[in-house]
Amino acid sequence: MEQFAIVIPAYKPEEPCKLIIEEAISAGFSRIIVVNDGSGAAYEGFFDELKKFPQVTLLTHAVNQGKGRALKTVFHYILNHQLPIEAIITADADGQHLVSDMVKIANELDASPNHVVLGSRDFSQPNIPFRSRFGNRFTRLLFRLSTGADLSDTQTGLRGIPVKFLPRLLDVLGERFEYEMNMLAALKKNYIPVSEVTIETVYLDENKSSHFHPLRDSYHIYKIFIFYGISGAASFGLDIALFWLFVQLLRDESPEAFIIIATVAARILSSLFNYYINRNKVFKQGSRRSLLRYYILAAFIMGVSAASVHFLYAEWLGRGEVILKVMVDTVLFIFGFVAQRAWVFRKE
Repeated sequence: MEQFAIVIPAYKPEEPCKLIIEEAISAGFSRIIVVNDGSGAAYEGFFDELKKFPQVTLLTHAVNQGKGRALKTVFHYILNHQLPIEAIITADADGQHLVSDMVKIANELDASPNHVVLGSRDFSQPNIPFRSRFGNRFTRLLFRLSTGADLSDTQTGLRGIPVKFLPRLLDVLGERFEYEMNMLAALKKNYIPVSEVTIETVYLDENKSSHFHPLRDSYHIYKIFIFYGISGAASFGLDIALFWLFVQLLRDESPEAFIIIATVAARILSSLFNYYINRNKVFKQGSRRSLLRYYILAAFIMGVSAASVHFLYAEWLGRGEVILKVMVDTVLFIFGFVAQRAWVFRKE
């Protein structure tokens, strides 16, 4: 275990944190790095106790800066001091990661030194709190749509990370809980392979010790999806409004093709708006290639939308062509999200 360091970001930790450290030392881990993330004067005694262990290195933030910043502080420390270790194993301070699972992570790191190793919990067990089960399923879905990576547990804090990947992970945005999600996305973008090992699922007092703030931290984790949704909704509304306008103008002028013409005209205008927002506010990257790819995708979706509405349209609908278009474009919206993530705005 000497080639691995246990890393524990700690904000207002309690006795389980100390017990985990003692057990890790007993299991053979000889280097444990703890970050006091601005816990305050009331916790000075707790951290003074940790200083008695020669295996523990204590780093301190004067004020609380978040889990992401605490991890980056450790990354800087390891790289600046050129510690003689091969990988780190990150764990939470609430005692919900078992030392036996840290050993599993270490064994997998030893077997796959070029992989990041994730400790994945089994959320099908009956003792899992509802908010954790729902949150995991929802986040897995969004993460798979946005990155293409299908992971069992996107919110696990027990991770094995080879030191050679730390410089790239220091460039990942995020200071709090969202950093861990952004880190997983960065692994996919940088073609860093990921392994998963099953770990025990432990919740103490319904996970009340967690410092996760549902509103604030969920916003930071999901904001790329929120921004994409807002961008899509605004573009969608603009497209529908323009489609309705062109239908009114063209229904009598071109009765045989008014739906197709209205779809094309509305989509060209709304796509210009959508591309600008997605490039500059959502994905925050783009090139001439992305512009070309975007319009290839837009043309494809436009054609599918127009053809679908045209062939599904029936006289008995009366003037229900707008409702039909809303239904078709809802399905195409999801497809467009995946295509933009995987192709249009991919990292070159």
